[in-house]
Amino acid sequence: MKCSECNNTGIRTVECNNHDVVYTEDCYCVQWEEREKEELAIKMANVFTNKISKEKLALTLAILTVEKHTDMVSRQALESVVEKEEAAYLLNWAIL
Repeated sequence: MKCSECNNTGIRTVECNNHDVVYTEDCYCVQWEEREKEELAIKMANVFTNKISKEKLALTLAILTVEKHTDMVSRQALESVVEKEEAAYLLNWAIL
């Protein structure tokens, strides 16, 4: 959905007739949409925490990460990170 106030830039222009000025502020529509996304993510996290084992969740994330990076250079870099057991970098690979 495209915001009519800010064209999805997140910033809208406001005219204040009392003080005869124009200023910018964060767009409420975009903030509301971001809040809804965050609330959905929190609800999903609660479902994952309560209904899925840690091992199953880790395996699913690992499978999705490997499937996403199909070229040989990415796979080699991913293997290097796995060998070093750097969890923070693995999470970054998962979201790339």
